[in-house]
Amino acid sequence: MKKYENKTDVLLTNGWDRIAYNVLRGLAKENLKIAFGTDNLLGMGYYSRLTTAKFIHHNYKISESLFIEDLLEAFEKFKPEVYIPTGEEIFVVSRNIESIRKSGVLIPISDINTLESLNNKTISFRIAESTGVPVPETIIPNSEKDIVEFVSKVGLPVIIKKGWSRSAVGVCKIYKKNFSDIQTILNKYNLEYGKFIVQKFVNGETYGVSVLMNQGDVRAVFTHKRLRERIRTGGPSTLRMSTTNSLLENYAVKLFSSVKFHGVAMIEFKYDEKSGNAWFIECNPRFWGSVGLAINSGVNFPYLLYRMAVDGDVESVKDYEKGVVVEWWLGDKLAQLKNFLSFNGSLKIKLNSKNIDYFDDFYKDDPIPFFAWIYLLIRRKLVKLK
Repeated sequence: MKKYENKTDVLLTNGWDRIAYNVLRGLAKENLKIAFGTDNLLGMGYYSRLTTAKFIHHNYKISESLFIEDLLEAFEKFKPEVYIPTGEEIFVVSRNIESIRKSGVLIPISDINTLESLNNKTISFRIAESTGVPVPETIIPNSEKDIVEFVSKVGLPVIIKKGWSRSAVGVCKIYKKNFSDIQTILNKYNLEYGKFIVQKFVNGETYGVSVLMNQGDVRAVFTHKRLRERIRTGGPSTLRMSTTNSLLENYAVKLFSSVKFHGVAMIEFKYDEKSGNAWFIECNPRFWGSVGLAINSGVNFPYLLYRMAVDGDVESVKDYEKGVVVEWWLGDKLAQLKNFLSFNGSLKIKLNSKNIDYFDDFYKDDPIPFFAWIYLLIRRKLVKLK
């Protein structure tokens, strides 16, 4: 890296997707100087006009050690006051936190045990249970017999979930029609006994409660309701709306307080709006896909996290605009197209008629990242076809 003459306020990494891009936007709204790192020249925010400086780092999935080396070199060059991981590199950072913090850069994240426990579905549901947060009936099977006995008890459908996964990877809904060959399902999703859960399927709308916690004390809360998901059985939301739900918010704060969580996170719940029953589904102990909705509704989690790191604390933020609708434009259009192609007499997902207030991936004041992202996706698809 060439020498950089000025200091920056914040350094970001893993900046290839809409999550990092919205974190960048949230910080830039407050006129902060941001060094933006990505492992790909076409990372979504790499061409944003909002960056002060840009750099390329190694992919943390390929080499943790080279990623850490690049990170420390970036600290030396850009001299940030605060470093914020934007995605799952947070686990690599937390594992190496002692050596990284010797640089003097502030890093507002939880310890690795807390992060991994909340992220791992085979552990997080037990944490929820222990704090009195309702969860669907769940087992960690050690044999096919365990699954058969569980299904005979709770009935079908059930959901199988890999312990460590994201974006619905390793998640399968089992109906009567595909229950006969369990081993085929396990092989398809690369599931190992003891490392996945089986849950009773629960009906309800999907809600997300996002928080900023300071060593177990809540500092910001934001709730959204999913209006559409990229995959009908779950996965990332493509359309969602800001709302409020005191029951779910209390559950989320209770769970995060129990582990003295520090930083930002989001919990996903299923909520039956008729009965008022709710169930913990999973936790993302990091920035989440719909963070742009929170920022555009008035809860700027990236900036609050930055201020908490610098000042040691921030005033609580719980008020925000309700009814704001944000769409992940590209993801939503692909979801609708997939649904249309599977048309069998009636659309399985009703096309939404609500007005869209913002997009996750396209902003008129900074359009180039959106087109860079589309090009990157097309290029990746073409490479796979070779």
